[in-house]
Amino acid sequence: MNKLIEIKALCKVYDQGLIQGLSDINLTLETGKIYALMGPSGCGKSTLLNLIGTLDTPSNGEILYEGMSLDKVGSLSAFRRDFIGFVFQFHHLIPVLTLRENVESALLSNRQVLPEQRQERALNLLEDMGILHRAEAYANEISGGERQRGAIARALINCPKLLLADEPTGNVDSKTARLILKKLKKHIEATIGTILIATHDPNVAEIADVIIEMEDGRVTAITNKIATDNVN
Repeated sequence: MNKLIEIKALCKVYDQGLIQGLSDINLTLETGKIYALMGPSGCGKSTLLNLIGTLDTPSNGEILYEGMSLDKVGSLSAFRRDFIGFVFQFHHLIPVLTLRENVESALLSNRQVLPEQRQERALNLLEDMGILHRAEAYANEISGGERQRGAIARALINCPKLLLADEPTGNVDSKTARLILKKLKKHIEATIGTILIATHDPNVAEIADVIIEMEDGRVTAITNKIATDNVN
């Protein structure tokens, strides 16, 4: 078992402890797997993604990244850029940039990548997402599904070890949703990375290797579908 993420006794509280966001979360995420994080709205899925993605800090407990704690990281922004990719329910594309420029923007702080290399990566990802013909269009000129596929291309351009997706199919039609899930599965197979998807979509559960169920800020069940399939 190759552990990418280890979560130990993770807790998150708000309003000086009056609101319990997460309570005693213990999880291990392995490389080469897709995880579906499921549960009702308000159960803590997005909070957990934000903590793993270093967008927020825990109240108690710890998260280890390949056995390393964040206090050993020199630059948090560089670590986040190189280790983690984010896909949100709402694409968050920059309206004054073209689709290609939006995808490239995730690489702007990486000085080891030349501008021509950055553009080539962006165009290759847009082609893989089936929207190369929209590369020079602005975000307000393309459809919602195209924007979401552009956001996924932006999240993948750094070749992250961990991809975090919060309801990536929540605002697209069923055809686009299937395409998005197909591309995510292709990515995991090509890179042996890890994907954690917070979702209500049963189609996500179908492609996942592991289903994590949450309720009231706690993990209530973990189902390893590979083991289940082997039994059946």
